[in-house]
Amino acid sequence: MRPVRNGFTAGAVIALAAGLTIGAAPAQAATPTAAEHCVDGTLTLRALQSGCTVASGSVALPDGRTFTVPAPGESVAATSSSVPGAAELPEVVVSNTGSSGVAVRIDDVWKGSSAAASAASRAAAAREATAPTATTRAAADPKCTNRSYATTGYRWAGSVQWYYNESGQKSTYAKDALRKAANAWTGTIAACGTTVTSTARNGYLRLATQAPGLTDRGGCTSSNGYSVMGWGKLPAGTLGVTCVWYDGSGVAKESDQRYATGYKWSSTAACSGGRFDTQAVATHEWGHVYGLAHVKTGTGQVMQPSGGYCDLGARTLGLGDLTGIAALY
Repeated sequence: MRPVRNGFTAGAVIALAAGLTIGAAPAQAATPTAAEHCVDGTLTLRALQSGCTVASGSVALPDGRTFTVPAPGESVAATSSSVPGAAELPEVVVSNTGSSGVAVRIDDVWKGSSAAASAASRAAAAREATAPTATTRAAADPKCTNRSYATTGYRWAGSVQWYYNESGQKSTYAKDALRKAANAWTGTIAACGTTVTSTARNGYLRLATQAPGLTDRGGCTSSNGYSVMGWGKLPAGTLGVTCVWYDGSGVAKESDQRYATGYKWSSTAACSGGRFDTQAVATHEWGHVYGLAHVKTGTGQVMQPSGGYCDLGARTLGLGDLTGIAALY
């Protein structure tokens, strides 16, 4: 995820997308007023430009990903991790402001309703005023000397209560790996000769048959109040995607994760070959759950956008990761 810019992060998402080209609209289409309701169904970014209001339906982005529109006054954020050398999925924020319409941020560019984008930016700026400041620092030995971290603009007021769907899992001890990853950010954390205390909390509940609220293209479906982590198809080059739904004050209420079934994974103490370590990738994704964004590649932190094969070292937080989670919680 991107560092906070103008007080708004790549958190609340209805959709992710790389392209900016939109299908042609009717040549003489009438421009609705701000109070007019959007046509129900799947909407393009151009349709949202009218400022029409949305109570249901979905938003389709040019790269094919679709996102269910969050409830008025809420947003959904989608972030990801990628394989080495693969292009990172653009960060997206979709914010349903209600009467001002829907705004979608793709990386650093806002689309959709201009009034909604302004409203979302103002709300994010208000949150930023009390949020920890993202920091960056270059260092020769980055993992334990670089303090880089970035925040998303949302955080949890209480514990993240979550379920695990083991259908299609690609490593035998995946559930245990996810639990360790979730706990890597909580309590008293010691790494890099530094100890911090984080009040971030989570609680694993039980196995579930319900699937995580994500699409095969990496989009976010509707919020249903249950945080579910599981497996499924994702775009080539993508290891995992996290969706977080939060309200206008930046308080997260649900997070779902999907890990890619198209790659080989490992959850053991030893790892070899072209496999990805489940715990390491999940530690990154849980950083997104708690409200941390991506930092630049080369900083040596867990929150770098991509992870290497058998990167067991990424199970452990770097100095910037420690600094960021302690600042948030």
